[in-house]
Amino acid sequence: MRLPIAALCVTLLCGCTAQQVDTATNTVASEAPAFANDALIVAQVEGAFLSIDAGSALHTAVASHGGIVSLSGRVKSASVRQSFIERAKSTDNVKAVRSTLTVDPHLPSTQAQADDFAQVVAVEANLAGQAGINALSIHVDAHGGVVTLSGTVDTPALLATLLAAAKKTPGVHAVRDHLTLKT
Repeated sequence: MRLPIAALCVTLLCGCTAQQVDTATNTVASEAPAFANDALIVAQVEGAFLSIDAGSALHTAVASHGGIVSLSGRVKSASVRQSFIERAKSTDNVKAVRSTLTVDPHLPSTQAQADDFAQVVAVEANLAGQAGINALSIHVDAHGGVVTLSGTVDTPALLATLLAAAKKTPGVHAVRDHLTLKT
């Protein structure tokens, strides 16, 4: 009984006719299996990529629409790119694969990416521990012990405090200042 009442309320609030609501409901119901199939394809392809080359998989994006898979991003070698494309093509219910994957031999390893992520978390924790600092407004990036801070701060003193806190974080070798002062 609640569903028809809810549908009536939506109809009245939206200014939709009952026929428009029925059409929309039927469209969603008929397209739901295709959405689920595309989601399954993406999950299967991404999982396969992780088993082929986890480092490259972290730098790729997979999308599927109607069984047509799109691959984009960076991989560390031409052989990994070819493996990714072939694996996507061999996935159940894939009709075609479109790829704009590019080769980047300098792509960081999975361990380096994990180390960089841990460094970002450590710096963010140090920034959050400073009194009077809204650390959520500061973006932290890290690569190989070099930390970059970006965002907007209210005062020069606050900027200096942020830089000092980042420099004191274990494992930080250098801090790049991309912070700007509010005007």
